Amino acid sequence: MDDLDVWMQHARDDNDRAAYALVVEATQHLLRATALRATADPEAADDIAQETLVRGWERRQQYRPGTSPKAWLLAMVRSQVMDRHRRRDRDRRHLPDLIREELRRHHDCRDDEQLRSDRLAALRTCLDEIAEHHRELLDLVHRDGLSTDDAADVLELRPEAVRQRLSRLQRALRSCIEQRLKAGSPA
Repeated sequence: MDDLDVWMQHARDDNDRAAYALVVEATQHLLRATALRATADPEAADDIAQETLVRGWERRQQYRPGTSPKAWLLAMVRSQVMDRHRRRDRDRRHLPDLIREELRRHHDCRDDEQLRSDRLAALRTCLDEIAEHHRELLDLVHRDGLSTDDAADVLELRPEAVRQRLSRLQRALRSCIEQRLKAGSPA
């Protein structure tokens, strides 16, 4: 048995923070390097490594003696990296999906180019009319590429609130586009 396994067992069985601190010291650079390779973002890598070490302590009862603490913690890093990518992908889908949906909506129509042009003009007009706080949210997520969690930090809101606002904003933009097209004045 290696020292890491022994230390992790003490952390698990005896709630020994000092033993877990030795595990942290021995693994933190590896965890950060792994997260950095996966994200290419030093700040995100630091966050992921830190969160992994916190989760490792919180979930120490799930550690199975005789296994590798490094492998156990690296699995948590990979899981967090994948979660971060999923959140970022989900966050970035809102506006581009809306635009794609608007372009495809009447794809089979004979007036395809005119319809596309009208729909995009309506979308631009609707975007110009949104409130400043909605514009700021769209800019943070779509222009600056922030995740909803990061945008929530900037806006000092809960991440769930930001995701709900993005979803409502997308529905409102769809409705606005439809109303403009029905009225016959896309721009």
